[in-house]
Amino acid sequence: MLEHIVNNNPLNYKDMTVLEQIKDDLFSMVQTHDYSYMMSDSHNVWEAGMQNERSIKAKIHAICAIHREDAEYIRGIVLGLVAEQYIDGLTHKVIKGWFAPYVSE
Repeated sequence: MLEHIVNNNPLNYKDMTVLEQIKDDLFSMVQTHDYSYMMSDSHNVWEAGMQNERSIKAKIHAICAIHREDAEYIRGIVLGLVAEQYIDGLTHKVIKGWFAPYVSE
C-alpha cells in the first residue's frame, strides 16, 4: 500500500499525485471491504457494501481507463492485499470481477 509519511502524518495528500491518491484509496478500500455484504440480512449492511463496491469500481476505472495504468498489474497488487476467503474464494472472485472490463482472461 502506498503510504507517505510527512511530518509524522501517515497520509499527506498534498505530496501525492492524483493517481497516487486514487491508488492509495483503492488499496485501503479493498482491504476493509466487507466481501460478504451480499449475504447479510441487514439492508443497511447490504447498502453500505453496495456503495463501497461502487466506489471501488470507480477508482479502478479511474486508474485503468483514465490514467491508463496496467490493469493486470494493479489487479495483482489488489489480489495480494486480500486473503482468498469464504466459499470458493469469494474475495478473489469479486476482485477479478471488478477488473473484468480491463483485463482479458
